[in-house]
Amino acid sequence: MSSSLESPILRLQDLHAEFVTPEGIVKAVNGVSLSLRPGGTLAITGESGSGKTSIALSILNLLPHPGRIASGQIYFSEVDLLSLRAEEMRRVRGRRIGMVFQDPATGLNPVLSAGQQVEEIITTHLSVSKREARRRSLEVLAQMGLPEPEQVASRYPFQLSGGMAQRVMIAIATALNPELLILDEPTSALDVTIQAAILEDIDRLQERHGTSILLITHDLGVVAQMADEVAVMYAGAVAEYGPARILFERPRHPYTWSLLGSRPRWDRDERRRLASIRGAPPSLIDLPDECPFLPRCPKATSVCRTSPAPQLAPIDSDAQLVACYNPVYQAGDEEAAG
Repeated sequence: MSSSLESPILRLQDLHAEFVTPEGIVKAVNGVSLSLRPGGTLAITGESGSGKTSIALSILNLLPHPGRIASGQIYFSEVDLLSLRAEEMRRVRGRRIGMVFQDPATGLNPVLSAGQQVEEIITTHLSVSKREARRRSLEVLAQMGLPEPEQVASRYPFQLSGGMAQRVMIAIATALNPELLILDEPTSALDVTIQAAILEDIDRLQERHGTSILLITHDLGVVAQMADEVAVMYAGAVAEYGPARILFERPRHPYTWSLLGSRPRWDRDERRRLASIRGAPPSLIDLPDECPFLPRCPKATSVCRTSPAPQLAPIDSDAQLVACYNPVYQAGDEEAAG
């Protein structure tokens, strides 16, 4: 779905991932197809539970038990990752694809110092001496803007602030200059000052090494700042996809309108209450046959109630895709949608 003529570095094709539970099968990812161009940034956004993190873990074949990839293809540089053996996949993780997990407090090993954890990723994939690994680890920590990297390297995770721990996580993920970097909520639970600094560090890393970034976040401000293209997820599927600029200027899916309408904005009329999205997302165990957003949609029509769930289709141009029978077209529709 990339608009670039260049072959994508990452391509997901009709991906389905699920979790088998005693209550039933949780359909976490439902037929997702996405692509990321080399050197670009693709953001996946949506409410909690929409399937964003499940996509990231599927790419690295790290879905926790009882999760499984039911069907679909995941191509990285035209190699089907799902066809790789366990040892082959281990060589890809960390070396060619790095991932920053959502919570640095649980993502870091509590019994190893920050420096040891950076060195571990280096020595696992490269035949270098311990001294060289140490030198490289300090270099990477310094690149992440950590003052006095020697001291930081000697500290354990409980001795690090939230911002420092997140920088160490990014240092581990980028120590070997991977071609693809997956960021799962990289700035959650951080104050805005630290958040801005970390995003600047990531931007510099991408510019320096040409890294492709898959950004997973519910923060639309971060999406607007970082992303080239955006996929809006709802109930495990993509509701809207397109270039970030177009999506923010002309969102077409009522769910995207609602998300944007619920964001605080400096130019919003202070007399007008902040909109909220009514209702709750559907259960992923028992998804409806019709559009999953139907019970919450302010623009639903009889077609929506009597037709199967809509599929992604081009709207306005091939660059923007929407899964909706009654998309938002006019400025007046903004009021209806949130």
